[in-house]
Amino acid sequence: MSLSKKISILFLSTLIIILWSIYFLNIDFFQLQNFFSNLEIIQNFILQNFVISIFIFILTYSFLIMCNFPFASLLSMINGFLFGTWIGGTMSIVGGTIGAFGILLIAKFFFLDFIKKNFLNKYSYIEEYFNKNDLELMILIRIIPGIPFFLQNLILAGLGAHNKKFLYTTLIGLAPWSFIFGSVGQGLEEIFVNKTKLSFSLVAQPEYLIPIGFIAFLIIMIILFKKKFKK
Repeated sequence: MSLSKKISILFLSTLIIILWSIYFLNIDFFQLQNFFSNLEIIQNFILQNFVISIFIFILTYSFLIMCNFPFASLLSMINGFLFGTWIGGTMSIVGGTIGAFGILLIAKFFFLDFIKKNFLNKYSYIEEYFNKNDLELMILIRIIPGIPFFLQNLILAGLGAHNKKFLYTTLIGLAPWSFIFGSVGQGLEEIFVNKTKLSFSLVAQPEYLIPIGFIAFLIIMIILFKKKFKK
């Protein structure tokens, strides 16, 4: 590894450690109580600076995604609460895609050899399968819950995902979950008042999971029938 890459990795690592340290040392600040305590100020700022507010939230969201911060899904709900399901959901899609693309570029430039050596070389069949079904699998990985979002991006970087394909499959794949979190976010104040614990159970409702399950099923069928058609 070249000296410039080592310096860049050291700089990125130091920056991420500093940001996480700030978070843990001020963890009480990142609570819903503080958000609702300043809600009137935030709403007034949005009313007076609507376009700038959208820009700030998208940048913040993408930055948190790149740093693998733990409350990105909460920010998706806050987007829905402040801007509504559709605008807030769209902001989460754009911000999530920008953040994911940033991770992809960083991983490809700095950690590609490490990912291939420590993961993909042990499971070479995954790379072979990916090369034949890249679009379907990239969307499927985004839609089906289970693999952490940060890890999804590292895996796709290691598999050599094409930048353009990565961008539009991420936009498509993030859409269902972003609008779901945006929709849940419209009831965020009620969740806070009732002191409901933020967890996957909030979105694990039939009206949300059935459409996503149907989309995933269609993608799996496309993969299977495409294979049969090629035979």
